Amino acid sequence: MHINTQSLWKTLARGEKPVVLYGIGDGADKILDYCGRHGIKVADIFASDDFVRGDIPKFFRGYRIKKLSEIKALYGENFCVLLSFATRFDIVLEKIYALDDSCEFYVPNFPVFGENIYFDSEYHAQNREEIECAYDLWADDESRCVYENAINFCITGKLDYLKADIMQSPKEPALDLFDLRDICYIDLGAYDGDTIFELFQYSERNAQTRIKKIHAFEPDTKNFMKLQRNTAQISDICELYNLGAWSHADTLSFNAQSNRNSNFDSSRAGAKIQTVSVDSIDNLLYTQISGDILIKYDIEGAEFEALTGSQKIIREYSPNLIVSLYHKTGDIFKLPLYIHSMNPQYKLYLRKHKYVPCWDLNLYAVK
Repeated sequence: MHINTQSLWKTLARGEKPVVLYGIGDGADKILDYCGRHGIKVADIFASDDFVRGDIPKFFRGYRIKKLSEIKALYGENFCVLLSFATRFDIVLEKIYALDDSCEFYVPNFPVFGENIYFDSEYHAQNREEIECAYDLWADDESRCVYENAINFCITGKLDYLKADIMQSPKEPALDLFDLRDICYIDLGAYDGDTIFELFQYSERNAQTRIKKIHAFEPDTKNFMKLQRNTAQISDICELYNLGAWSHADTLSFNAQSNRNSNFDSSRAGAKIQTVSVDSIDNLLYTQISGDILIKYDIEGAEFEALTGSQKIIREYSPNLIVSLYHKTGDIFKLPLYIHSMNPQYKLYLRKHKYVPCWDLNLYAVK
C-alpha cells in the first residue's frame, strides 16, 4: 500500500498564497478553528457568484462573503482554496472540479461526528499497524484501491484521489456483491425510508430478489413520522421502531435535526436536544429474523455501538452488512477490523459512491 504522507496542514503552513474558503456553515467553522490553532491565516471566504444573493448571510465569522469573481479580481490566479462543504450533486461537483483544475485546491476531510481528530500523516503513523491490517482484509483489488485512495485523500486533501471513477461508483452494482433472494432488511438509521425504496427499486430490476420483511429504526420523532407516511403502502411487511440502534437498552440525549443528519452528538452547535430510547438489535430481533438478512448501518457516528449490539446476530447468522465508514476518524480501518474479529468468515468489500469530501464510503460484508 502506497501512502502519500504530504500532510495538507503542513502544505498550507509552508505555502505563501492567500488561503480562501469556499462555502460557509459547519465545515467552514471547523476549518477556521483548525487554521487558527495552527497559525494558518484565512484571507477570505467566498461562494459561487450565483449563490451570493440576498437570502444568505452577508458575513460569516467576521468575513464578508465574497463572490468568486471578487476573489479572482483581488488575487488573480494566485490563491489557495479550501472547500468547506459537502456535495454529491453533479452541477456543484462540476464547479468544484473546474476550480481544482484552475487553482491550488484542497478539501479538508474533518470527521462528521465524534472527537475532532484529523486523519493526517501523524495520525497515520500512530495507527499504521492497524491501517495495514485492515488493508489485508479487503476481498478484491477495487476495495484495496478505494481504501488506499481514501486514506491518501484524508492526509493530503487532494481532490485527484476522489476524482477517479473507482471513487464514484453507483450503489446498485455494490448490491450485486450479495446473493439476495428472500430478504429480511434491517435498516438502522432509516430516516424517511429512502434506502428502503432504493432496495425495492433494486428488487424490481432483479427478479430473484424479494423483500419479505423490513425492520426500520429511526429515533428522530419527525423523521419517524415521515417514515410512517412513506411506508404506509407496504405496512404489511414493515416493523417500524422509533428507537436508536445501540449497544444496549438505554435512554440518551439526541440531536434531533429532523433530517438525515440527526445524531447522538448533543454537544454540537445548534443541537436540538430530545431524549430518545435506544436498544440493541440482539435484544430486539435475535429470535425474529430468518432468510437472507441484510443490515444497513448508517447511523451518523453510532456504527460501532450498533455493531456491538448486533454481535450475537453477526456471529450466529452471518447477515450481509452495509456499514458507513466515514462518520468518525478511524472508522475506515477500525470498523472492518471489528467486524472481522466478530466473524472472520465474511468477505469484506469497500466501495466509494459519488460525494465530496470522502463521504458515502461503505463496507459491504458478504456472508
